[in-house]
Parts: sequence; C-alpha cells; structure tokens
Amino acid sequence: MKHTKLLAVLAATALACGGGTATSHNNAGTGTSTLLVTGDIEGSMNNGAPVTNFMVTLRDGLGNRVPAAIVTISNSGLPNGSVSLVEATQPGRYGSSIAQFPGGDFQLSVTRNTDNVQGVVVGGVGMHTINTPARNAVVPANQPLAVSWTTPSTAKQATISTSNFNGISTADTGSYTIAATNNPPNPSQQLNVSRFNEVDIAGGLAGSRLRLTFTASVNPYVVQ
Repeated sequence: MKHTKLLAVLAATALACGGGTATSHNNAGTGTSTLLVTGDIEGSMNNGAPVTNFMVTLRDGLGNRVPAAIVTISNSGLPNGSVSLVEATQPGRYGSSIAQFPGGDFQLSVTRNTDNVQGVVVGGVGMHTINTPARNAVVPANQPLAVSWTTPSTAKQATISTSNFNGISTADTGSYTIAATNNPPNPSQQLNVSRFNEVDIAGGLAGSRLRLTFTASVNPYVVQ
C-alpha cells in the first residue's frame, strides 16, 4: 500500500512539473473536412527573450486560398487565454506574434462561413535550454561533440544542426553526439536544437496538420 501511494505521489509531482510526452496531449479535433489547414507555432529566443510566431494557411478542396476566416489559437498562458490571427496581404495566410512562449498545450479553431475545424490540440513541448556546449566554450575540432539539452516534456522529435552541419532529426532524449566529420574548425560556430510536436487534423482535408516547434541556440562557441 505504501509503495502504491509513493508511486501516485511521484506521478502527481511529475505532472505538476511538466514532463511526460507531448504527443499524449494531442487531439485531432473535428470539422467539416472542407479546409486544408497548415498551422505552425514557432517559438525561439530573441536577444535573450522568448518570441512566438503563429502562422496558419487555409486552402479549399481545389487548392485555392481561403480568405476572411476567423482563426484563433488558445493557450492558458496567452494574454486573455487566446490570440486571434490576422490575415496577411496574401489571402488565406493568417499570422500573429507575441513576446513570450507559453507552456502547456495549444488549441486551434478555424471558422469560415459553414467551413470549420475545431478542438485541435497540439501538446506543449516547453522551452528547453542547451546545457553543452556552452556559449563561448572552446571545443576540439574534428572530434565527436556531445550535445545535451533539457526536455521539459518529451517532444515528438528533435533536430540538431550547426553552421557546418545541415542537421539530423533524432529522438528527444536530451543528448546527441555530432560526429567528428561534422565538427570542423570554426571560430564562431552556432548550434541549434529544435524540438517539435505535431498533430494531424481529423476535421480538415487530407494533409492538414498543426505543428509546434521551439528552437534554442548557442552562439558563438569556438571549434579549434
């Protein structure tokens, strides 16, 4: 009995601190299956502060862009709990930007006359930080480079890249080793670690999806 209670306490603590798997929070939602919805929520650090860009593109079954829709993304960490995306000068493209990256899950709602997509949820990945290498660190060239980062919740995948390494997608384990051949000398190297989660939208046309990405960078560090 004590062992069971201890497990319950540990599980509750893990949930309170984040953790878990982002994909387990995904919800494909519902809709009229008349819109092709391509949504991207992209967070990053800009001059030491987080920023999030929202972009949603809408097309109909013939591939035409769909204007004059109401597009809303909700998250309890957003101002007033949601942000309304504004249609750009190019019809069918809706966007917004905020100076923060909320934790938790994001929900998408799209309405245009009788066409709609509702209740789509992409599980939050959280803001991660890169542990190694550190900014201004000096690391040996032409040797394997161990990269590590935090995992607030386990993302669907992570992508590792540098100025000399086009990048690779890997499991979000919090560590990856860049091969020696991809770690040449560079006096001002930049490392990028992107973690993302994605959900296919059930209420949209085939190919509809909502993707959430957060990117952390280390710049510069020296490879010599």
